[in-house]
Amino acid sequence: MLSSRTPLFQTLGFIVLLGLLGLSVPGCITPPNYSDTPEIEFERISIQSIIQKGSPIDSINITISYRDGDGDLGLGLNDTLPPYNPRLPDKTPNPNTLNYFCQAQIRQTDGTYLDYTPPGDVVNGFNGRYPILTPATQGDRAAPLRGEIYYFIPFSPIGSPPPGTVLRFKISIQDRALHRSNEVLTTPITIPR
Repeated sequence: MLSSRTPLFQTLGFIVLLGLLGLSVPGCITPPNYSDTPEIEFERISIQSIIQKGSPIDSINITISYRDGDGDLGLGLNDTLPPYNPRLPDKTPNPNTLNYFCQAQIRQTDGTYLDYTPPGDVVNGFNGRYPILTPATQGDRAAPLRGEIYYFIPFSPIGSPPPGTVLRFKISIQDRALHRSNEVLTTPITIPR
């Protein structure tokens, strides 16, 4: 004689079996096969006005997406020894102390773009550093990594291109092994009036 509980146990058994199968699937998934040289894509650009110390300041916000095969992206605050040291032996600036390269370009009247460097800045322009993106759980193990980097460039009316100027940016990044990514262009933006 069959008990009325049999369908319940069959259902529970089926659910447990599905759960075990679900747990085993992630072990079968092959990690993505990205290059060890970072690859980036432009996502978006915007201008945001903020008040800082009672004065209006505008910020250009650039978002790029990235993929990297070994996940060695970003530099920490303590990354100041070679090859990331600020100065080379001949005392010139070391480009490897930075890992986010951002070249502004101004649109000319004929529609072409020329590189722009802020007045008085002959070294870094809009270049900078982004922090270590490797998850702590990864440790020193190489593993694929992807995500987005949000980069903010503050600027003020003094020393910046005049309002109405159309700008775009050439962007690339570098990983800790000094592999330089491809270069992308942002869409043009206009400095607000």
